[in-house]
Amino acid sequence: MATLTRAAQRVKSNVTQFLPGHVIRDAAAAVGHEYRRRKLGPVESVLLLVLQLLSANAALAHARALGGYGFTVSALCQARARLPLALLRRVLDRLVARGGASRPGPRVVLVDAFNGYAPDTPGLRRRYRRPGQQRSRRRADYPQVRAVAVFDLASGMLLARHHFAADRHESPQLRHVLAAATRPGDVVVFDRGFVSYANLCLLRAAGVHVVARLARGLLARRGTGRTRVARLGKGDALVRRGKPARRPPGGPAPRAWAALPGELALRQVAVAGVRARRCRGVVTLVTDLTDPAAHPAATVAGWYRRRWEVETDVRHLKATMNLEFLRARTPANVERELLLRAIAYNLVRLAMLRSAELRGVEDPGRVSFADACRWPTLRRAAAGASLLALMVNPARARTSRPRKLKYRGKNYGVLSMRSAPQSRVT
Repeated sequence: MATLTRAAQRVKSNVTQFLPGHVIRDAAAAVGHEYRRRKLGPVESVLLLVLQLLSANAALAHARALGGYGFTVSALCQARARLPLALLRRVLDRLVARGGASRPGPRVVLVDAFNGYAPDTPGLRRRYRRPGQQRSRRRADYPQVRAVAVFDLASGMLLARHHFAADRHESPQLRHVLAAATRPGDVVVFDRGFVSYANLCLLRAAGVHVVARLARGLLARRGTGRTRVARLGKGDALVRRGKPARRPPGGPAPRAWAALPGELALRQVAVAGVRARRCRGVVTLVTDLTDPAAHPAATVAGWYRRRWEVETDVRHLKATMNLEFLRARTPANVERELLLRAIAYNLVRLAMLRSAELRGVEDPGRVSFADACRWPTLRRAAAGASLLALMVNPARARTSRPRKLKYRGKNYGVLSMRSAPQSRVT
């Protein structure tokens, strides 16, 4: 019993301020997970794995060091495999609720898709595959794990995410995160990759409003199923969008497609000054907020201008936390690792929210994300610094930067075929 007590004390750090042990134990009891007392129970395993991810996605040997070298890396892998997915989902939901996602009133949420890379194993190749445009290339690329994620604009919390195979389009995946991340009255902001007739009908049926960018081919013009009905102001018009004649590939089932309404009344707003790709200073937005008095065009444009903050959230996940590459080698463990990553990210956001509240900062996003990543990993006894010590960045205007690589890397060729395993030399 003394050994178990010492093992539990070693994993106690600042992270337990937002993820105490009783939350994990309550989640285990709620999902019916039975376990016996051991060095790596559910509480110790979740805390150690989260601390390992917060340490710039260090190796599992780093988590072993955090636990006081009282177990092996293999034992930690076995403990991770024993964690039920339902337990991790319940812990994640608890963090989201604590982060203010359950506050009353409508919210503005941001939706975007991004990808990561998994180890090149047969099981993960079958599960996640490669993008369709890369199938014709004779390259042995890593399997790509694509994800649709929903972030809260005010707090930056990761509300919901759905992972899917790399050869699937992101637009039909919106329905998998809509119910878990939104409630009636919310405003969903996304780019033109998610704009489809089925998604617009899905959002309207859920009572959720939409603000999105339109592609040039979807603007209201004569002779198409998209016509102008009334002029609401300069660059602001009420349009009628008809249902396409053909069901898009990968869209709803034929019966669900037939049940969609024949047309939608939408609002088309032309906004200048939005930095976006392939545009000349003017971006056309579509929204179902058709009342210009309640929702002026400037308000709609302001929401879409802040859509770029989701790119910062994704960058924090992939670059700041170094979570672009997965370590697990089986589909089941990949699911666990993805849930643990969402838990670790939301813990950092909770620390930023609390720090902004203590220091009187209105925008929690100004608190340094990198500094907040370091704070949970500090031991309670040796921390010495509270959340008041976290760095607050000055309010800066966003500048446009090209997506170019300055570092050219090494002069190595691209692997074009899978290398055979080499035999060991004895």
